[in-house]
Amino acid sequence: MKILIIDPQFFVRAGLIQLITSYSADVAIYEAPTFEIANEYLRHQNDYNLIFLDMDLPDAEIRPVLNTLKRMTPSAHIVLFCWPRSMSEIRQALSAGVRSYLPKDATSEEAKLAIRTLLQNDRYLPDETRLSEPNSNQGSAENFLSPRQLEIMQLLAQGLSNKEIATILGITEGTIRVHLSAIFKAIKVSNRTEATLWYLLRQKRLVS
Repeated sequence: MKILIIDPQFFVRAGLIQLITSYSADVAIYEAPTFEIANEYLRHQNDYNLIFLDMDLPDAEIRPVLNTLKRMTPSAHIVLFCWPRSMSEIRQALSAGVRSYLPKDATSEEAKLAIRTLLQNDRYLPDETRLSEPNSNQGSAENFLSPRQLEIMQLLAQGLSNKEIATILGITEGTIRVHLSAIFKAIKVSNRTEATLWYLLRQKRLVS
């Protein structure tokens, strides 16, 4: 079995690899911390059985990534491998070609069951209770934004420019602009000033 892991976090990739290899020695695993590197793998070989894909890549957004994967390796079983997201985002990913979803905060038993299931090329989705929408009354910014978007908001609130934020996070200014557009839409604001005010008010409420 040939497996590609597209995830920017080294320790996450290492843990996933250890879990996979504890169930099967007959696997060839390729690691890509960015989609640019994953693209290089895909150009040379496109017969992957499993692709684990994080939603928060440093150099690409999920929708174009899925479109590229479907075009370059149409038979691959794509597994969304990310921190918990809203059900609407998960549904969008599933409708765009993702077959399975493994949250990064899965328990040990959930993760083991998922890997055993996926190595048999069966579809895996977590328990239905983990797929429910977040409680809108919680008032936490985490309900609205991904971990990467929260990082960007934190830096934005410090008055940094797109270029400065891109340098700190090691991603392109274009990716920052894409994230900001998604952030504005998610929190229903129209510019950086309103977004910064929204974030600061949220932080004040959380502290108080």
